[in-house]
Amino acid sequence: MKKREIEFEKDVLEVKSETIFKKLEDDLESELEIEFSNYASAQYLVPTNNFTSALHLSMCALDLKRGDKVICSVNASPEFPEVVRHFDAEPIFVDIEDDSFEIDLEKLQAVLDEFNSKKLKAIILSHVSGKVLDIQAIKDVVSERELLIVEDATNTLGLDREELDSISDIRLFSFDNRYSKMGLFATDNEEFYERAKLLSNHGIVRDEDNYLGYIYDVTDAGCDYTSSKIDLLFSIDVLERVSSKLKRRREIAKRYIDQLQGTPHISFDPSYQVSHSYSHFMIKVDKNRDGFAKLLQERGIETSLHYIPLHLLSYYKNKYELKINSYPNALRNYQQVLSIPIHSYLSDSDVDYIIDSIKSIAETRV
Repeated sequence: MKKREIEFEKDVLEVKSETIFKKLEDDLESELEIEFSNYASAQYLVPTNNFTSALHLSMCALDLKRGDKVICSVNASPEFPEVVRHFDAEPIFVDIEDDSFEIDLEKLQAVLDEFNSKKLKAIILSHVSGKVLDIQAIKDVVSERELLIVEDATNTLGLDREELDSISDIRLFSFDNRYSKMGLFATDNEEFYERAKLLSNHGIVRDEDNYLGYIYDVTDAGCDYTSSKIDLLFSIDVLERVSSKLKRRREIAKRYIDQLQGTPHISFDPSYQVSHSYSHFMIKVDKNRDGFAKLLQERGIETSLHYIPLHLLSYYKNKYELKINSYPNALRNYQQVLSIPIHSYLSDSDVDYIIDSIKSIAETRV
């Protein structure tokens, strides 16, 4: 399956190789803005060399300081609390709902009540598997504490973001592909933008009035998070194919839902949702998830986890003395959940093979 993806991308490169150097002379940032505007809106954009850089810049823009606290779901990518810790700030984890992978609003309110401090600064949200969070409901909960919302919006690319883009203070996107890992910082807040833009290039300010052009100053301690022209070129290509990839993933998700329902030992959300990007397709295996994954692997089917709960990872478990059952819903989900292939390069025969394999393995289990 991966071989087909590599062959396709090689074909794309061969076709584009004749024009690639010519394209590098174009204003690619403007092209990216135009293409991006087809899927989301923001007054200000800062392309970065990868998603983690964009996430780090978001914390810089919020002026995160030592001792500040940032909330995130305990079922999230480890880069969220990792970036927070680089500011010597503290991540605060919230459990997920019992029947979904979404942050639990009641538990979120309990955390807000517990940490009644001005140090509580922001919340980082992500749309796990591509199911869109109700960010407005979350904002209603955190608004009384004036928490800023940083949204990992990657999995919503291609969906209707008109309402979402008016809620989050900062939106982050990843255009990760085989040849580039470019990220994007997006906001409607000019102050956040100016700080992110400054710190993405070593805090350097050029003297625009000096005719020589090489006089500069450094006004803050930044990093080199700038994207290359190659990053921009491949990210534009990613955006150009967002709709077709989304359509194909939805087709695959529909086949999984229709044909895997009723499979013994396997459960998942049986409702097909048009507002879902299906960036991942998650099933639950009622027992011995790892053994099930191993049998799929032996048939050439790769699986993954989204995610290992953060309180089970050694660094956070030890630093904050967290117990395994501190977040019971996330723990229960983790023990059963498995992401099966859903990328757009899967053919119908690939999908049928995955479905048949899951059914075959499940039927032999006791």
